[in-house]
Amino acid sequence: MKVIKRICDVIDLVNDWIGRIASFAVLGILAVIVTEVVLRRLFHSPQIWTMDVICMTFGCYIIMVCAYGFQKKAFVAVDVLYARLKPLAQNILHLITYLVFFVPFVFVLVPESFGFFLRSYTTGERGYSVWAPPAWPVKLALFVGMTLLALQGISEMLKCVHGIGEAVSGTDDTKGGDAA
Repeated sequence: MKVIKRICDVIDLVNDWIGRIASFAVLGILAVIVTEVVLRRLFHSPQIWTMDVICMTFGCYIIMVCAYGFQKKAFVAVDVLYARLKPLAQNILHLITYLVFFVPFVFVLVPESFGFFLRSYTTGERGYSVWAPPAWPVKLALFVGMTLLALQGISEMLKCVHGIGEAVSGTDDTKGGDAA
């Protein structure tokens, strides 16, 4: 069980740091918006690149902090039934729902997002605006974000397994997947 905990701790640490670092992308988005407003309003010189940069940076931001949000339980959950269950049942329910919904989701999206990135990179795909920025950086962020989300899912499932093991052996009364 110590090995499971160490694996979860490493995955959680990686996603925590990447999520914190990626969250600074919001400052970049803000800087581009302020720059565009100043250039357009004060100097009457709108730029063709700002909307693309804002959209691309925001897309990268959202996907790169997704695993961080999953780790921190930042997504909406309806716990009407779940809260009334004992820790063993909570961990079993979490594990089943991860296996039924989450695993197929990332099993499809991780390889598809890699193919999506690879096609974009090898063909030199460009954006559809006049500026036509390269599209592959956002698609690479999609692949990296999906991979981090898959790893965080593995961590959460291992926490459930750990919680089930502890509940069965009677060594701890924590909620496994919700304890972190």
